[in-house]
Amino acid sequence: MKQYQKHNRLYYFAALVAIVISTIFSVALQFFKGDILDSALAGEISAAIRWIVLLLIFILCESLFYFLYARFTARFVMECAKMLKQDIFKSILQRSYVSYKKHPEGWYISKYANEADNIKDYYFQMLPLLCEILLKIIFVSVALFLLDARVAIFTLVLLTTPLYLPKLIEKQLQNAQSMQIKTVESALTCIQDWLSGFEIIKNFSVEHNILKRFDEVNDHSMAAMFNNARWRAKSQLLTSLISYLSYFVILVASAWLVLSGDFSAGDFFVAIGMIDQLSYPLISLADIIRTLVSIRPTCQSIQHFLSEYDSSTGSRALKTVNHDIHYDSVTFSYPDSSEPTLRNLTFTIKKGGRYLLKGPSGCGKTTAINLLLKYFDADSGEIFVDGVPLSNFDSTYDCMTVVRQEAVLFHDSLRNNLTLYQDIDDDKLFRVLHAVELDKFANRNALSSTITENGTNLSGGEKKRICLARALLQDTDVLILDEPLANLDDVTASKIEDLLLSIQGKILLVVSHQFTQRKVQCFDGVIDFNESM
Repeated sequence: MKQYQKHNRLYYFAALVAIVISTIFSVALQFFKGDILDSALAGEISAAIRWIVLLLIFILCESLFYFLYARFTARFVMECAKMLKQDIFKSILQRSYVSYKKHPEGWYISKYANEADNIKDYYFQMLPLLCEILLKIIFVSVALFLLDARVAIFTLVLLTTPLYLPKLIEKQLQNAQSMQIKTVESALTCIQDWLSGFEIIKNFSVEHNILKRFDEVNDHSMAAMFNNARWRAKSQLLTSLISYLSYFVILVASAWLVLSGDFSAGDFFVAIGMIDQLSYPLISLADIIRTLVSIRPTCQSIQHFLSEYDSSTGSRALKTVNHDIHYDSVTFSYPDSSEPTLRNLTFTIKKGGRYLLKGPSGCGKTTAINLLLKYFDADSGEIFVDGVPLSNFDSTYDCMTVVRQEAVLFHDSLRNNLTLYQDIDDDKLFRVLHAVELDKFANRNALSSTITENGTNLSGGEKKRICLARALLQDTDVLILDEPLANLDDVTASKIEDLLLSIQGKILLVVSHQFTQRKVQCFDGVIDFNESM
């Protein structure tokens, strides 16, 4: 987390300057209170009035600089949290697809929302507060020594006792915090899964069962939160009891100094005010230390998460396919699989050609495509692009676009779903929409219309065509369509077939076992995985 503190150190430094000045005014006005009391008791009304005016001026100055401190602190915390969340999201996007799929979506959401917010509240927010408390303790302690060294030493010895408490229960605090993080991540993952399967839940009428399962997960999560809060409460209770007991002892000692004639009434008033100002910071310091101790596992978890992704991904990107792609005796097995999914797969596809990869479900068609997309590496054999081994590259996204079986559309405008926030001229969008027979969307009003998440306000055919239009706008050398006819009626499927066969000027790879036999003849090559295997 130090990189975020360093980047926003100007706000942090400004906050420190403001709180130093505010604290000086705060400590100084405590002496004025004693002077006012002594002047009033001595009958010196004019002197008391002067001290009162000066006191009001110092109170205004203290308040003004504390306001500035609060403003700079808020800016420091906000900027640090913003950078942290940016890095978390960046870390997610920079992972490879295979690396991303190692964890459920709820796990990533927990990192972005729950853990990042905890670090904001219990780490970044605590840093300026820690400096504020330490400065308050230093200034008030110096002032106490100026007033009476005996009271100062006695006060510091007794009031610092609660500071050692968090260290004694450090392990319990960290364990409680870690358990809370894990249970929240688990709960978010389950909720994400259930919401993604909302239609299935309704269709099978299992709301009661899901709600029962949710209650179990929620109870477990809340129990972990309560345990964390319980340990915090225990520590805070012990800290408060020890602090108030110490305060009582100091109060009695100060009263004895007044009775013995070592303190005036004004000195006693100043001493009590100083002790009040010192006791709260010391109690707060113990709480801050406890908070920083308990948040340490979360900070370590996020640091590990940010360092996981492969920063070299995409550094050697395949830019173009000028001639052909050749699979040379490619064999591949998934982990823990007893049999290879692909064995000695060999075929060639040439620039400008249309190719169909056919075969029953599970025969390895999609796996062959995923190897081409660099999601996996072949166990043996090699894929060559223009004679160069594909293993020489980290990414093929710059020259290949894939459209999967399930249409992925975002809750956003049609324009943004097509352009993915790139600057593309409307006329080009209209031409592509016309090419995929979506003329009713080829106008500015339609482009500004909202598509709900995953296109629930569109027909299946419309969703397929919009995804195809988006891929055509990408205009890469290779266009891959994975089961483009899935879940479509015969009429719509036939139209999609004709649309795909009309695409020119690029390598077209269609993965399907549903293509009409008559239209299969229109492909430049057919790779039958039953025969290849």
